[in-house]
Amino acid sequence: MAEKDYYDILGVKKSASEDELKKAYRSLAKKFHPDKNKGNKEAENKFKEISEAYAVLSDTEKREQYDRLGKEAFRGGGPGGNPFAGGANPFGGFDFSQFTGGGGGGRARAGRRSAGAGGFTDIFSDLFGGGGEPGPQRGADLEAELTIDFRDAILGTTMDLILNGKGVKVKIPEGVADGQKIRLRGKGAPGNNGGPAGDLNVLIHVRAHPLFERRGDDIYIDLPIKVGEAIRGAEVEVPTIQGPVRARIPAGTQGGQTFRLRGKGVKKKNTAGDHYYRVEITVPKSSAADVLDAAETIDAAYGEDPRAKLNPAL
Repeated sequence: MAEKDYYDILGVKKSASEDELKKAYRSLAKKFHPDKNKGNKEAENKFKEISEAYAVLSDTEKREQYDRLGKEAFRGGGPGGNPFAGGANPFGGFDFSQFTGGGGGGRARAGRRSAGAGGFTDIFSDLFGGGGEPGPQRGADLEAELTIDFRDAILGTTMDLILNGKGVKVKIPEGVADGQKIRLRGKGAPGNNGGPAGDLNVLIHVRAHPLFERRGDDIYIDLPIKVGEAIRGAEVEVPTIQGPVRARIPAGTQGGQTFRLRGKGVKKKNTAGDHYYRVEITVPKSSAADVLDAAETIDAAYGEDPRAKLNPAL
């Protein structure tokens, strides 16, 4: 019976690249591995056959010899003799009994390694992790994005995220910032062979708020007040993300002055930012005579021109 051609055994062309050889061998080795075909002598022989073919073709020197002379290149004992006599065995002492029950451990083991056999023995580690079925493999991490309201980012909430047709609950911790990522452990792609699932990384986008502006862990707001409140001083209600707070406007407050409410900003585990309110003095739009008279009185109260120190050259 004519001996089978190594290229035919692996199902590749003579021009096959190293990657094509490895891909073909990987597929066949998994299919005919003894651990998947216990007691099947035909599968065991097939596994040896494809391993023999790969051991020769994956070695550059042996492949060149095989392409020129065929299996005769490895016959040291003449026609009909030992096909790998004289130490030319491409397996170089590879112990097949580990795969066929003789070794009892179900693991590939390299004894002495002949020159060029590294590619063959190394691929068993790649394929089987040293022997048998592949071990548990962690699932891939997944990426997603979620846009939330300013208030939810500061105070925290729980939101639904639809991912690959499935709903996922995302807990938003208080104080999360725009552009921050939240890692949900075990919510990524499922693992293989009993391995754990990957993680889900959610990129957070925060919508702008019409009143509040966040700077780090502090929050800023512009607070309009009346002319009389600025002159006399007053107690006013200041909106904060934590709720309204009563605060004192000192007498003689100037437009643009900024005041602070401690601890009313962004709260985290053990810290809290502050809330700043910048005063804006608004004037009535009325042109009634009494309003104009009051304005004259106020203007007369200035000790000097408020623009006197301005540099005309600027």
